[in-house]
Amino acid sequence: MKKKRIIFIKICSGLIHLLMVSVVFLLFLWHQDGFGAGDIYATLFWTVPFASALLVCGASFLRFFRSRHLLVRVLLILILSIILSFGWVYGVAFFLGPWMGAFSIPVFYLWIAGSFAQLLFLDRLLPLPADSIKPLKKILSVVAFPFILALMVVFVYGSSILFSYLNAPEKEMYLIPENFEGNFRVIYGEKCGIDPPFENGRRVMKIPDNGILIVQPEFKAGIINNEYYLVDKSGGRRKINELFDYSERLTKSPGVMMGGSGSTAGPMPDGSSSSESPLAMHYSYFTLYNKDTVSHGEREYTLRENRLDSLANALVEKCRGKNKARN
Repeated sequence: MKKKRIIFIKICSGLIHLLMVSVVFLLFLWHQDGFGAGDIYATLFWTVPFASALLVCGASFLRFFRSRHLLVRVLLILILSIILSFGWVYGVAFFLGPWMGAFSIPVFYLWIAGSFAQLLFLDRLLPLPADSIKPLKKILSVVAFPFILALMVVFVYGSSILFSYLNAPEKEMYLIPENFEGNFRVIYGEKCGIDPPFENGRRVMKIPDNGILIVQPEFKAGIINNEYYLVDKSGGRRKINELFDYSERLTKSPGVMMGGSGSTAGPMPDGSSSSESPLAMHYSYFTLYNKDTVSHGEREYTLRENRLDSLANALVEKCRGKNKARN
C-alpha cells in the first residue's frame, strides 16, 4: 500500500508541474495582451518530458538537500529548479535549433516555476531521512536523470509523430502560375470558397495570379505531403522542389517552402476579438523561390507580406459578402 501511495504522489507531482506551467503561461499571456497564445501546445509538449523525468528522479535530487530549516530547504529547491530548468532550456534548444527563438513566452521562467512546485510537493509529501539510501545509489539515481529525460523525449516525440501520421491531412497538389514569385496563401474553412477537386489521390490547389486561394475544407494539422508544380499558359506542368530550409533557396530553386499556418482574429459577442471567432480567418502561407525571388531583400519581402495581408482580408470579406447575399 505504501508503494502505491508513493507512485500516486509522484504522478500528482508531475500534474502539478504541468498545472503551474499553465498558470504562469496564462499570466504572461495576460501581460502580453494575448500575444503568444499559439505557443501553449509546444510549451506543454516540451514540459511533459521534464516533468516526467523529475517524477522519477526528483526524490533522489532532494536527498542531497537535507536540512531541518524549512526556508533553507525552499531556497535550495529553488536553486536546484533554476539549474535544472537552465539545463532543460539548452536541451530543448539542441533539438529545436533556431526554432527555439520562436517561443513568444519565456519558457525558462515557466519551467523554473513548474519544477519548483513539483520538487516542493515531493519534498513535503515524501520526507526521507538522509541515511535511507547509500551514497553511491544516490549518485547513480541522479546520474540517471539525463538518460530518463532523453527517453521521455523520444517517447513523447514518437507519440506525437505517430498521432500526426494517423491524423494526417489530405495529400495536396499545388498548381502555381509559371510567372508567379514570392508569397502565396491558402485560406481554409470558408463556405464561400471553392471545393478543390481530387486528382490521383491528391487535393488539387490551384493558386490564382493574386496568390490568394480560398477553399471550403477546414485546416487540418499533421504530417504534410505536398507536391508543387509550375503551370504554363497551355496547362503544361513542371514539378519543382519542396524546400525545408531557408538556405535551400540558393541551391534548389525553383522551389516552394511552407512557412506555417496562422489566423486573423475575428470579433466576439463581448466586443473582443479572438482566433476562435466564427469570423476568424485561418490560413497556411508559402513562398515560391526562383531566381528573381532570391534576389529580393528583406524589406521587399516585408512589403509583399503586408500587401498580401490586406489583399487576403479584402478578398475574404468580399467572398463572405457574396455568400451572405446568396443566402
